[in-house]
Amino acid sequence: MKITDVKVIKLGVQLPKPLGVSKDREFNSRGAALVIIDTDEGIQGIGEGYGPESYIVKTIVDDKFKPLLIGQDPLDIERLWRTMLMDPVFVYWDQKGQGVSAASGVDMALWDIAGKFYNAPIYKLLGGDAKGNGKVKAYASDLFWDTPEIMAESARQFALQGYSAVKTHLGRGLKEDEERVKAIKDAIGDVDLMIDMNCGYDRVEAFKVGKMLEKYDIYWYEEPLSPYDIDGLAYLKNKLDIPIATGENEYTKWGFKELFLKNAVDFAMPDIMRCGGITETKKICALAEAFDVICTPHNYTTGVGLAATLQVMACTPNCEWLEFDVTDYALYKSLLKKPLEFDGQGMVTIPTDPGLGVELKDNVVDKYLIP
Repeated sequence: MKITDVKVIKLGVQLPKPLGVSKDREFNSRGAALVIIDTDEGIQGIGEGYGPESYIVKTIVDDKFKPLLIGQDPLDIERLWRTMLMDPVFVYWDQKGQGVSAASGVDMALWDIAGKFYNAPIYKLLGGDAKGNGKVKAYASDLFWDTPEIMAESARQFALQGYSAVKTHLGRGLKEDEERVKAIKDAIGDVDLMIDMNCGYDRVEAFKVGKMLEKYDIYWYEEPLSPYDIDGLAYLKNKLDIPIATGENEYTKWGFKELFLKNAVDFAMPDIMRCGGITETKKICALAEAFDVICTPHNYTTGVGLAATLQVMACTPNCEWLEFDVTDYALYKSLLKKPLEFDGQGMVTIPTDPGLGVELKDNVVDKYLIP
């Protein structure tokens, strides 16, 4: 079997209202970069690179990776990964950034082809169902900045739907954050609450807010600092009685190795569409296990990325908590012919169809296509 074509489909959605995160920041659109690989045996693979800058993913795949991939055996996934990112004959050393994101989308599509070729879901090729129940525990992601009353009511509704954990965005000051934490905790009772700061604080602010969060039995404190400040994350992890979650802005096993060596993280959050694809995420999770760190992959993208995240989590024993988008994002569910659904009891079922287990709806792709 040989690769005959590689292309990137850029998709974009304008949101009905802006979503607010830390430091008065907000975004009003979301994007995706789907990687499609064709073969001479008629098997097509679907993948996804990190999408907010989909035009960069497309340029890198079109100009840099496609010439290396045409004519190659798509089942040689490990070799092709190293060709894209590590072979000095063909590439510069893109240690982080959109080069790795683009390779992540290609890698995902190659695994989709492999699953279809062997007529098995990807998790079966990578070791099978690690927990033995065919499902992955999910949390509701997520609540964006609003009044305490609106955020509390939204969280209450997620709890009523059967989620055993809810995540919210904060990061706009100690007083404002605490008002919302208190309101949400009062509304959801025993349901766990995760806090995401979107890298919004410096060390002094993050410590003060972290001490406040300790009073509310918060499940984890996500990205309180810039991802560049690994020493600061290690400081917070040592000083606060609350788990630190980070890693969505990190790349490859080498980047995560530094986090682990500096004891800077309790919950590692590799993003499959960014950190190096399925191939590299499995290695990151294995490395995390050696450091006794739990992996809870970041996943805030389309249904393609969700499916890939599910496949890796299914076959990885130290993975917990699937991030499940509850914002009615058009490319999360409606993009797929068979949407991946929450079961109302805290779990999402692992797809058992070959490959990623997903197919795209052509009419949705056409509707949100960016030329």
